[in-house]
Amino acid sequence: MNKYALLVLLILSAFSGIRAQSLTEITGYAPAYVGKEVELFQISDFITLREERIASATVKPDSTFSLVFNLDETRKLMLKSDNNRGAIFANPGAKYEVFFPEKNKYDVYNPSGNFVELSFFNLDKSDINYKILEFNRWNDEFIARYYTKNNADSKYFVARLDTFKTAVERYYRADTLDKYFAYHRKFTIAKLDDLRFVGSRNQYEKYDFYIRSTPVYYQNEAYCQYINHYYEKLLPRIHSEINNRIYLGILKSSPTAIYNAMSKEYTLQHNYKLRELIMLKTLSECFYEKDYPQTNILTVLDSVSKFGLFPENRNVAQNIYFRLTELSAGAKAPDFLLKEGPKELTLRSFGKKYLYLFFVDPTSLENTKQMNLLKPIYERYKDIIHFVMVYKDKPENPVDAEKLKNEYPWKVIPTQESNSIFKNYNVVNYPYYVLVDPYGYVVGAPALGPVPNGVYETIDRTFFMIQKALKEGNGTDR
Repeated sequence: MNKYALLVLLILSAFSGIRAQSLTEITGYAPAYVGKEVELFQISDFITLREERIASATVKPDSTFSLVFNLDETRKLMLKSDNNRGAIFANPGAKYEVFFPEKNKYDVYNPSGNFVELSFFNLDKSDINYKILEFNRWNDEFIARYYTKNNADSKYFVARLDTFKTAVERYYRADTLDKYFAYHRKFTIAKLDDLRFVGSRNQYEKYDFYIRSTPVYYQNEAYCQYINHYYEKLLPRIHSEINNRIYLGILKSSPTAIYNAMSKEYTLQHNYKLRELIMLKTLSECFYEKDYPQTNILTVLDSVSKFGLFPENRNVAQNIYFRLTELSAGAKAPDFLLKEGPKELTLRSFGKKYLYLFFVDPTSLENTKQMNLLKPIYERYKDIIHFVMVYKDKPENPVDAEKLKNEYPWKVIPTQESNSIFKNYNVVNYPYYVLVDPYGYVVGAPALGPVPNGVYETIDRTFFMIQKALKEGNGTDR
């Protein structure tokens, strides 16, 4: 092939990639979020559930917002604002009109985000959201009606399940073009085979029927949930000889040895892409097991992220590597650059003392409540802990910085939304707390806040233990 032909091929390939992207639009109403930022995230993969922000907008005074973004395939997206989130499935090139409600006042505030249910306007019956909502309701009604304590182990349920499957197949027989929905139906029904009842398939039968001849579909939630569950904690369940060979492959830091060892497992013999994917999932599960060297696992993941057999798995390996190393306790905290007037602050600026770094949305009432609860904690521990509050400085939604600095006794630092600190510290929800020791190593991320967690612990107890250790003379030992 001459140079000219190669150049033409590269140009055509580039334009082909561009055409694969389609502009998709979500417009909506969010009266509870006027003046606040609405963000849209796509899920990079369903193994790590790592999210990538693809669009954002500020809710206008009339409560409307608009998000326009490129989409390459049907995906599940997450719409977020003020620590609340709602799910939407989107087709490339489609337009959606939604209502984004506030959190139910009876729901307990969840620091990691409260789920709300989006409402759709003018949703066409052919849209993926309509299909999934309709089918899920039908499936839920079937389970609620027929899978009870009294009949789960009877032939009655088996007969009703067969009838349900036949009805589903007949009803959706004409819907042959929507690949995403076809997978959703198949693997939602596959979950019914995981219910305990007389006549349910064994593991190998499930593999042959549902998985063996089905291509891997990375962005289909129902498929990935089923695969995650089917291969969960695989190593204790497979033959000991295969298990030993995988272990030796990890000791050698050899992706090839692990991959070849897994080929001896029947459910991983037929689909090379699936085998590599499950290898990555299994490595992530082994990471915190004491018998497996973490450094070797990270070496394997790094290798697959660069030289994996399939590009989708290279992405998954990269995400798993990130998840296992991101701000985990004992890991080195990412450096950052913040500006306090003319002064530049980095991680090193806060040496010699612990750093309590918290990211806040100053327009959120819930965030404000937590900051007020933090004030007495600050007074007790300000001599041994650096308290630093960071928030996004948005020109379209300005906050009175001087008022904030006068309101709170700690450092209050506004910074641009583009600052890498938000990405490097994996800030998705607000408030978000991180505790770093005097040597720059992560103690907790997310760390506790002033509001009690599920076991009634707050950051006050952590600070008390640090104070006690320092008084006893061993506080310098991480």
